[in-house]
This record gives sequence, C-alpha cells and structure tokens, in this order.
Amino acid sequence: MMKAHESLIGQRIIKPDAAAKVTGDAKFTADLAVHRTDLLYAKALFPPYGHAKILSIDTSEAEAVEGVEIVMTAKDLPTESSNGYGLDEHDKPVLAEEKVIYEGDAVAILAARDLKTAEEAVSLIKVEYEPLPVYDDPREVFEREAGLIHEEHPFSGDSNISYSAGIDHGNIEEVFAKADVVLDNYFETPMVDHAYLEPDVCIAEPDLVQGGITIYSPQHNVQGAKKALCGVLGLPQSKIRVISTIVGGAFGGKEDSTFDVSAIAGVLALKTRKPVYYEETREEVFRATGKRHAAFLHHRLASDKTGRILAIDVFNIIDKGAYQSVDAIPDRTLLYAGGPYKISASRVSAHSVYTNHPYGCAFRGLGAPQAHFAIECQMDMLAHELGMDPIELRLKNIVRGGDAIHTGQVMLEERGVGLEECLLKVKDALKWNEKSNQGHGSKKRGKGVACFMYGIGTGSSPDGAHCIVQAQRDGSVNIGLSSNELGQGLLVAMKQIAGEALCVSPDKIHVDYSDSSSSLEAGATVSSRTTTLMGNAVLAGCKTLKERFIRHAAEEIFRVGTASVDMADNLVFVKGKSETAMTLGEVISSAYKAQVPLSAIGSWFPPRVYPKSDNTHDQMHAFTFGACGVELEVDTETGDLTVLQCILACDVGKAINPSTVEGQMEGGMAQGIGWGIMEEHFMENGKMKNHTYHDFLIPTALDLPKLETIIVEHPNELGPYGAKGIGEPPIVGIAPAIRNALFDATGVFVNSIPLTPVRVMAALRKPLEGKQRKEDGSERETC
Repeated sequence: MMKAHESLIGQRIIKPDAAAKVTGDAKFTADLAVHRTDLLYAKALFPPYGHAKILSIDTSEAEAVEGVEIVMTAKDLPTESSNGYGLDEHDKPVLAEEKVIYEGDAVAILAARDLKTAEEAVSLIKVEYEPLPVYDDPREVFEREAGLIHEEHPFSGDSNISYSAGIDHGNIEEVFAKADVVLDNYFETPMVDHAYLEPDVCIAEPDLVQGGITIYSPQHNVQGAKKALCGVLGLPQSKIRVISTIVGGAFGGKEDSTFDVSAIAGVLALKTRKPVYYEETREEVFRATGKRHAAFLHHRLASDKTGRILAIDVFNIIDKGAYQSVDAIPDRTLLYAGGPYKISASRVSAHSVYTNHPYGCAFRGLGAPQAHFAIECQMDMLAHELGMDPIELRLKNIVRGGDAIHTGQVMLEERGVGLEECLLKVKDALKWNEKSNQGHGSKKRGKGVACFMYGIGTGSSPDGAHCIVQAQRDGSVNIGLSSNELGQGLLVAMKQIAGEALCVSPDKIHVDYSDSSSSLEAGATVSSRTTTLMGNAVLAGCKTLKERFIRHAAEEIFRVGTASVDMADNLVFVKGKSETAMTLGEVISSAYKAQVPLSAIGSWFPPRVYPKSDNTHDQMHAFTFGACGVELEVDTETGDLTVLQCILACDVGKAINPSTVEGQMEGGMAQGIGWGIMEEHFMENGKMKNHTYHDFLIPTALDLPKLETIIVEHPNELGPYGAKGIGEPPIVGIAPAIRNALFDATGVFVNSIPLTPVRVMAALRKPLEGKQRKEDGSERETC
C-alpha cells in the first residue's frame, strides 16, 4: 500500500534563501563589485536647492582629474536618447537641463576608475543656480492651480495636480442633513522613508556583442524596468536585460529608486562602453529616492443614533512630490476611505499634487494606511460620541458576505470575508473586557483596536501573471518567473504551490526568478499580488504538464484510461495498484522520447472590474481582511509612549506557509508602530532636514513589544489553494489602533501622526488650556 499523500500547502517549510542570508553567503549587488577590476565608479552631483534654475555648469576641473573617464551633463546625452525615465511616464530626467525641481535632480554625473577619484572629481563641478519659489505644502499648490512645478508634464500638462480620483453616489447632502451624528475632522499622515538597509545600487554592463546592456540591481519589476529605462538608454526594450540581484529590503521603494541608479549607471556605461558601478550614499537615498506620500484628509461621517454608518464625505490631498512615479494613491485612498464597513452613500475625491519634495512612490500599503487612519480614528470618535464600545460599534458595521463597502462593491463570501472572526479573536487576545491597569503616577495605560481590508492586486487592467514551467528528465522542475524574492517568502511559496500541483517534493523544484531574459511579463512584485496571481500562473502551468504526463503514462505506458492514472510523492501509478508505480523522472524521460513538450506557459488574470451605471465601482477581485489591537502606556508628564502589546489577526484565505505569513505580519506590525509613533521626514524650503538614521528614527528591537499573530483562514475561491495576499495588509491598521489606545489612556484624540512626545504633550496640554478658559470645558478635545 502506498502511504497517503501529505499536502505541502500549510506546511512550515524553511525558505531556501534563509541559510545563505544568515551566514553571509548570499551576494548582494555591492558584493558582486568587490573583486572586479574592470568597473568604473559613478557619482552624481545633486543641487543644494529644492527648486532652482540652472544658469551654468562648469565641469572642466572634474574632467582634468586623473582617472576620470567621463563627465556628463544634459547636453552630453546621445541624440537618440530621451532625457526621461519612469514606470508609467518617462517624466524624471536623468540629468536636469534648465532647472531642478527637487534636491534629488542630478545636474551632472561622472565615471572614474575608483570611488575616491569619483568623489573628488564630483566635488569640483561648479554650478550656478537661481533659486525659485519652493512649494512644500501640497494644499497651497492645489489651491493655486498654476504651472509652478511642471510646465509641460507628459501626463498632467501644466497642472499641479498629477492625478485625481473620485466617486459620488447616493444623495450625500440629504443623508448628512438627516443624520443623528455628523463627525467632521481633519487628519494628517507624514512622509516617511522605506528605510531599507541596502542603499540603491546598480552595475550596468554594456553588451558589446549585440549592442545592448545588462542591468544588475535589486528590483521589484525586471520587465517593467526595461520599459522604464528604454528611452533614456536609447535602446529598444528587447536589448535591455535586467537581472535582479538579492534584495536588501525594498517595501515598494525599489520599484522606482532602482530606476534612478540604473539610469545614471546605464547612460555612463553606454557612453564609455565599460561596466559602471553606482551606489548612492545613505544621505542620497534619503534625499533623492521615493517616499510614502504625506496625506491630508478631510473626513466627514454620518451616522444614525444606533451607530449605523450612513455615509461618508471625504476630500484628500496627497503630496506627490516632484515626479509622477506610481500614482495610484488617489484611487487607493478613495477605495479605502470607508474602511471595511457597510456604507450605502459616499462622496470621495482624492488628488495627488506636485511639490518640490522627493517623489511619492509605492510603499507597503499603497495609500491604504493613510485612508484607514482617518476612518478608524472616526470610528472611535463615533463610539465616544454615542457612548458605545468601539468593538461593538465595529461589529455593527463591518462587512460580511453579501455586504457592500462605500464604493458599492459587494463582498463575496466565496472569496473570503473573515473580518468578524479576526476582530473577535483580537478582542479575546487583548482581553478587551478587562480594563487596562492605569499604571502609576503620570503613566496611564489604554487599549485600542482598528479594522482594515486590503485588495489583492493593482485593481487595474491588465493585472495578470505569467510563468514558464519546465520539467527535467530526472523528475525535477524549473519555474521561470519575473517576480522577485524581497524577503516575503516568494521562493518557498512557489515551491509549495508547484510541488503540490505536480505531486513532487519541494527539493525537486527550482525557482529561476527575476531575470528579464528568462521570464515573462508578469507585473511588479507589489500590491500583495504575487502569491495569488503568480501562484495561480504557476498552478496553471503545472496542471498543464501534469495532464500531459498522466495522458502519456496512461496511453503509452500503462495502456489504461487517463482517469485510472494518478501522481503522488514523485511517483506515477495506476490507481489502486502500487506495484505499477514509476518515478516521475522515468515518465518524463519516456514522454521526451515520444516528443511530448516538457515545458508550458502558465497564465492567470483576475476578473476585470468596471465602473457601474449607478456610479459605483468594483475595484478588486478579492480582499485580505484583518483587525489589530494595541495596549500602550503613556507618560503624561513627558509624552513618551510605549507600546506594551500588539496583536494582529489576518484572514489570509489559506496560509501556504504559516511561518512566512507570520513573518510578514510581524514585519508589518513593526513598520506600523514606527509609522505611528516616530517616523517622519521634515521638509523646509524643499530641503530634507533629517537625512540620517541619527535623526530619522525607526523602531529597533528595544522599541517593539511582543508581537502576537493570529492566522484566520476563509478561503478565496480565486486564489491558489484558497490563498490571498499578506505582504501589505499587516501595516494598515496599526497606527490608528495606537492612536485609539492613546485616547483610551488619556481621553484625548490626536489626529496627526506620528505620536511623538512633542505631539502627545501638545495634545495633552490643549484640554487643560481649554478648561482654564471655560469651566465647562469639553470632555473630548482633538489635536
């Protein structure tokens, strides 16, 4: 008797890259350059202004330095090239021509035989500038509606608005007029850095045989990089090969920042016909690369006296920064403006507005954290207004199967709607019904919760994934895909999905990933889409091969019907006859001799979504739902805030590998805590004031409490084996849960983050000042 097959789905298999990364054997881009003697080293000169005209550039002294191979300004770019690159629009110049619009605009670049020479030479370049007015506040720029940032942008023309999104359905004015409770509040969230450990880096190597170029750099999107860079390199996409090296952290940022370094290194490599290495310093990474968008959110909410949400009316302004990058944030803040709640009427408009800041780009959550901060703060304010328990209020309003969110999209039970279970599990784990120990003296404790939802994929078309599955004659399998391992567990998840589909052990699966020459276009490794979309593509390719091999074994080897043949544990056999078992390698070898193709392309597209006739809109094919709970302690004399425990429950559909799911949840909690209590970039006159880890703080192990994860599984019929995405959802609800816990501890609502000691003390003092002015000062104050 053959033993029963043990499913690979749900097993805690160790990630194949874990040992190499822990021991230091894994080679990052910088490691690849260490022993090479043929590399030129690049440096770029950045401006000392956030907005200025370029009057003159003198590179003569730099050119005279021994060891300098080339110095380039915009006038030196080849005529066949364009001076622009970018994923959606080629709007970011590799070299500023007439003016700079943020301090990350390079005005000159050079390549030298060693880094010391390059650094010396770049310091000798002299540039004369005429400073221009600088715009730090997108709200001011939005109001002026003038061509102050871009005169002729390829997408937005001379408007300061990069992109707008809106929805308006239901009679908003009538609903608000009849509502028992109307909350009208403003919320602000900051610009923050991705804070990945590996600086942006690239090796660009010209192809002197066929006339192309190979780019080695840590990437989110090797196929998209070809499109992004083809103009500035003056090459057809077919002659650009992009290989992602091992990635030392990304969180969305390296979807764009790798284009910055690749454009500079690539232009220099093509001009010199030599390989060029370019790595930004940490300060350059802070000043020049993309950031999480700062957001300014005006949120109005209408409710009846029982706590049922009737409508929302929201107006969001997003700090786009200098260039367009990925401009999905208005759409995303629109989608999540009402959170995971049943709301039948909404009016939401969101606008991304250019400023003289680093460009806003993809960052874990992609607009969902900003939008959820506003709605989840409103939920606690509504609970306070009505004298309701915050969790009971949420249970009254959360979506369940068959309910519609504010955009009109109906949540389908068969795609996994496990929010109620998540919230109840957090309630139990947080011991919600047990009042927090109020601490001693000036230290007060409180608990807070937040709910969230996060769509799987980009929500736009096309949003498919493709891969190549190739069986080898020894029974092993290669999976070729363009998605990347960013630390999230892609490699092990694809091994488990492929192994389960082909009935082979994971050690026989090898994932060839993130090389544009050996993979198919499949979109970026972003939007929590890879497990679902790429997993389905792998599943499809494996099923095609499995059907071929079973058919061949049935017809040519066993001489039985295909329904009588099965596969399990690297074996192929006639059902019920274990003595017929052959290894998969033997069957594949036989199929090869019979000219049965051993490779297949796997593809999968989610259902397309469209606006409806009633002005509602379906935007995502499936959602990950979750809830988080926080207990904290605040010192009311200093404003110091300490998170004591953080609990996160996520409905992931099905955990392909619970260990990697938990790792994503823990990492998201850590980043959410940082965003909620300490991380914030300060810009003044277009200049970043905090551009080192000394003054841009991120959490360390000492700042984090025990992080508790709870996996909830409500299967998604459209996901591989029921799975949904988990990369981004964990960060979404943490900051509002912290803010709500602060209110529980102090009775003060704070509507801006991060909750630094300065901001907390300002909020705590405000009610005291109010009580001095009025004997019947308000019980609730906001800041």
